[in-house]
Amino acid sequence: MTWLVTGGAGYIGAHVVRAFRAQGLEAAVLDDLSSGHRGFVPEDVPFVQGSILDTPLLVRTLAEHDVTGVVHVAGFKYAGVSVQRPLHTYEQNVTGTVSVLKAMAETDVDKVVFSSSAATFGTPDVDIVTEETATRPESPYGESKLIGEWLLRDQATATGLVHTSLRYFNVVGSGSDEV
Repeated sequence: MTWLVTGGAGYIGAHVVRAFRAQGLEAAVLDDLSSGHRGFVPEDVPFVQGSILDTPLLVRTLAEHDVTGVVHVAGFKYAGVSVQRPLHTYEQNVTGTVSVLKAMAETDVDKVVFSSSAATFGTPDVDIVTEETATRPESPYGESKLIGEWLLRDQATATGLVHTSLRYFNVVGSGSDEV
């Protein structure tokens, strides 16, 4: 039972891989290294360099590593830049998520954890943000993450996909005492 971590050579993905290994769970990584670092992936973790936009590569990777679920953290993460490059943002985050979901459907992988964002809320008009807080994204980045959540919801309705979305704010912290 292996979990594929898309974007596993990035900051969050590398922490996910580390956490999986600490729990004795197998992981494989797919990353295009556009913002990740090959050195973040432990040598004994299978690594595939490539894009989530490459659906046939995703299909092969899921099949070759007997993947049971996907932690999808790959994507374009810069809200400010997304205003200047909306098409790039939508391609990476929306089209990329569609590609991941297509590959999962083709290989009967039915579990996904999606890296969304608190940017889906925009600037909330409440003091405490909950799941009931209205979503009002203010950038193509926030919009693309909300669309990703809708894609998962709709695929779950159609196929029974088991999914969850993580809407975190700015992520920082060390992964170990040494780093």
